Amino acid sequence: MKTLLNGIEYVFMRAAALFFIVFVVCIFLQLLSRYVPTITLLWPAEVATYAFIWMVFLGAAVMVYHQEHFKIDYLFEKLQGGALLTVKMISHALIGGFGLMMIIHGSRLVQLFWEWTVNTLPELQQGYLWLALPVAGFGMLLFSIGNAIEDGKAYQLEKGGETG
Repeated sequence: MKTLLNGIEYVFMRAAALFFIVFVVCIFLQLLSRYVPTITLLWPAEVATYAFIWMVFLGAAVMVYHQEHFKIDYLFEKLQGGALLTVKMISHALIGGFGLMMIIHGSRLVQLFWEWTVNTLPELQQGYLWLALPVAGFGMLLFSIGNAIEDGKAYQLEKGGETG
């Protein structure tokens, strides 16, 4: 499972980096379009928005993988043993549930907006924008399950080391 999660994290990071590059290029083109009178481009703002949203959601999923998401460090620092494992498992369950909701509701949004197009770029369907939700939600769900398994194994090893 760890190999699968590493592969997904690798793809998400590379895709997020690519979306960041697209975002920066589009912002640069938008600036040129705004300040150079002979250049008129309408689409870079839309593409930059899509790239930014994809970058943020993929990055959020990667942060779940690395367990660098929002958390209350105070609890993690003060607790140990079974109490710490319980708090971590609750955290993983909440994050996994959030990822599941992103999959369910994001898929509905993709279906709803699939045929809609962007005003400044009619070839681009809005469904691609909303596809970021179920994709990132799937990653968050898998990563939270993987983290829960890893934390459970670490606890068992720690517990076995104390008694053995």
